Amino acid sequence: MRGLETGAAMGVFRHVTGRRDGLPVLVLLVAGLVTGGGQASQWGLADQAGRGAHWTPAGQSGQGADWALAGQTGRASPRAVTAAGLGTIAVAGMTSTAGTRTTATATATATAEPTFADYVAGLKADVAKAWPRTGTLFPGADFSTLVLLVSDGRQAAAITAEGVTPTSVAEMERRGVAVPELIAPAEWDGRYAVAINTALGRLHFEPGPAGQRIGSVLTVFGKTTHEAFRFYVQGFALGPDRIWPSLRAEGRRATEYPLRATPRLYRAMIYNELREAYRAPDTRPARLAAAAYWAERWAREFPAERERIAVVDIDAGTAEYVGKSAVAMAAATPPGDRREQRAFLLDELMKPATGGTDSVDLESYPIGLAAGLVADDLGLDWKAAVVNGPDTPLDLVVRGVTPSARPEPAGLRRTIDEQVARANTEIAMDLDPAIAAFRDPRTALLLVPPPPEGTQPEPRSLSGEYIVDRVPGTVYRRFTQKLRVSSGVLEAKELSVFSDQVDGVDYTIIPFDPTGGDSPLSGDRVRFTSAHLTGDLQVRAGPILAGKKTFVAQ
Repeated sequence: MRGLETGAAMGVFRHVTGRRDGLPVLVLLVAGLVTGGGQASQWGLADQAGRGAHWTPAGQSGQGADWALAGQTGRASPRAVTAAGLGTIAVAGMTSTAGTRTTATATATATAEPTFADYVAGLKADVAKAWPRTGTLFPGADFSTLVLLVSDGRQAAAITAEGVTPTSVAEMERRGVAVPELIAPAEWDGRYAVAINTALGRLHFEPGPAGQRIGSVLTVFGKTTHEAFRFYVQGFALGPDRIWPSLRAEGRRATEYPLRATPRLYRAMIYNELREAYRAPDTRPARLAAAAYWAERWAREFPAERERIAVVDIDAGTAEYVGKSAVAMAAATPPGDRREQRAFLLDELMKPATGGTDSVDLESYPIGLAAGLVADDLGLDWKAAVVNGPDTPLDLVVRGVTPSARPEPAGLRRTIDEQVARANTEIAMDLDPAIAAFRDPRTALLLVPPPPEGTQPEPRSLSGEYIVDRVPGTVYRRFTQKLRVSSGVLEAKELSVFSDQVDGVDYTIIPFDPTGGDSPLSGDRVRFTSAHLTGDLQVRAGPILAGKKTFVAQ
């Protein structure tokens, strides 16, 4: 989930999109679709897809987590981003028929994606079981009146806790609700709603790493609930004044490149110790002391990363806690059976981390989930605290706990070292040429502004966000998007670009050679004709940036 957020949040949340234009942008990580550095995730994050997380936390995103949170897929395509709210969603897991709660091992072959009727039937059951109870999970998260608008572009249905009402795409359009790229906030019959699109060719559910996996319909329900929480509880769909105070702080999802193994090891150990504190209450004091130890080392040795990611740890972590808890509610029989919910969370959604991730923000989801569950068990008043900030769920659950030193697990360290080395090699193939072009004194920089206020941006995909020494802003890896300005359209395809704020405006920044080649500048126009960048735009001279001449697209 690089989290879903709505346009209202954009003015404050550069940590997610780097935009301040008030336009909705949605970043979705979809199993079988999203990839990043490539190595599979070993945290088992079952809803992160694509870039290979090795945590497997159901619901995390893809750069390869080896943490096993149920439902992870391996390498896939770049992260999908839509124009429907900013954030990240990762949808993973194997497909199953609607309503089925059986799981399959990773050796099984993926079945056909559910039909529209499967989605409607399964989501109807999940909504009826869980959404009337989500108010018990977090203040303000009562989704008993929320509407889930499901469409495949041809058919449509409105699902509430009371049941299903057939509707149509034409009726949605008549009411001003477009079928989104993936997911978006909406309004229906005077109620808050979440609209989802089930007919995406890129939504291919594949088996993840070893371990159990939940079905695709239930996974989509979890991601929908996750985003509903972000839209209507964290406030991203309600306007800047309704966004949590804690989420108005500066923060970034980007990871330092070249990647380093040690912070990924420390965060994996934090998660593993919190998971054990939840799994075995009799060991909780020792496990929390160990979690406090790894958290203290991480904060002391990597203070800049800790400061950057704190907002994401609150944002993604609390939404993951609610989304995954709702999945457990929907899977339990009866829905209120706490023991069954706990078992489902541990068995299906919170596998141990057996490796690392190649992006710090992917770790925010499982750490927030585990910290929230342990805080509940301890009876901590943590939910009001994270709303106001600046403390994260992790900060609150280890506060006052005396750290107890633990040796580094040699096997896990070795695994993460190897993963990071492979990821750096892969990422270098995309980023190093772009970084060299940026630093080349012969190149200029094209600054492409966001669309005019009130204009929806085009869908966007990318496979990672990185911070690079001596390069301002953020580097987007394998960025794909049509960038529209008044004078034309610039289409980037799998191109590594830069993003930064210049004079209060957040620009997409592209190095180019103004003297010729694939991007000659002629008068006040520049034309791009390469395989990765095409378009013909009017430009004007811009401010000097990082000692380089710039041209602003008009």
